[in-house]
Amino acid sequence: MKYLTSFHAILETLKAENSRYRLYVTENAQQRGPRVREILDEALSRNISIQYVPESRLEEMSKDQRGVILALDEVLKGKPSLKALCDRVSEPEPSLILVLDHIEDPQNLGAILRSADAFNVDAVIMPERRASPISNAVARASAGAIAWVPILRVSNLRSAVDTLKKAGYWVYAADMGGEPLVSAGISQKAVIILGNEGRGVSEILRKVADDIISIPMQGHVESLNVSVSAAIIMYEFWRSNSGSTNI
Repeated sequence: MKYLTSFHAILETLKAENSRYRLYVTENAQQRGPRVREILDEALSRNISIQYVPESRLEEMSKDQRGVILALDEVLKGKPSLKALCDRVSEPEPSLILVLDHIEDPQNLGAILRSADAFNVDAVIMPERRASPISNAVARASAGAIAWVPILRVSNLRSAVDTLKKAGYWVYAADMGGEPLVSAGISQKAVIILGNEGRGVSEILRKVADDIISIPMQGHVESLNVSVSAAIIMYEFWRSNSGSTNI
């Protein structure tokens, strides 16, 4: 990713302090409204250099600009290692890891990351190839959550899942025809595999899963959008493992 133009994504990235970045704003930025002023105040409070440039310069950087652009080398929160994730098994707190099996739509990826932040997911694991890149569209769809969610891109999803399984995580694949989510009783240390929008969870990952889970539906459509399914499963994980009804 080179530039962020979403107000939410820019502000949350500045707050997260996980990136190296430069803030570019138009010369009349103060007239752009309260959201731009909030971004400027946040940058100033963190001693971040602000460069005032003509609007034509911002247009050259991104046609999607709205008066402020964050140029960065890396937006993602510090990448976790598989070893660090495996070490979570010995800790008393619940631990949830999402494995995204070649999610291609940036809107879906962004929405999943937004929910992952809301439910404090430990990490989102994605393949390096044949999946949505981390882009400005993803950042916008995540409403800035991309700055807070640890993302690990791996060359081999099966190998990563095997490693987590051997460490003690219970692996669930979300797919139609599986055991109903509520009755499945999701483990306190869980890996949830979410499949591609069209193909679902690949057979190679279904085989490594300990359980197949599904969301019971009462209406007429056959399935839910993957980002909606992800949010429901994340909620159920924390509801069943937090010991509280306030989540």
